[in-house]
Amino acid sequence: MKKICFVSLLLFLALALSGCGAAPQGPQATCQQIAQALQDAADFQPLTAMTDKYIEKYLLVDGDQLSQAVMLQDATRATPEMILVLAAADEKNADAVQQAAQDFLEEQRTAYRDYQPDEIPKLEKARVQRKGTVIVLVVSPDAEKTDAALAATW
Repeated sequence: MKKICFVSLLLFLALALSGCGAAPQGPQATCQQIAQALQDAADFQPLTAMTDKYIEKYLLVDGDQLSQAVMLQDATRATPEMILVLAAADEKNADAVQQAAQDFLEEQRTAYRDYQPDEIPKLEKARVQRKGTVIVLVVSPDAEKTDAALAATW
């Protein structure tokens, strides 16, 4: 009798605790949707979409590491303004893709120190952010607005 009560109690607790999990989330936004929300949030210089080959070359990542990628950049390179949204192919590749984005940001900071020192504050406020397998780097004229837009999109 004690065993039956004990097993019943365990089943009840298991059932009760299973209801305490996180609520299911809706479908995750695509890289393009995230990039558009970020672009709409601040007054960027005109941004141009970069090709997948460009992204792979400048971030030093393999196309196999990514399932989606969007890079919008000031094509004149007069400003470092950009939106980079990368979806790693899986969790295994997400760390490498995040590191590649961080390395790219550091390279931009170094390049603009001599090229356009007035633009450094934008690069200093920029940071690589990650949620799951999605990695985002935004160099924005208004980091607070783009941070809020990213939080709302995620």
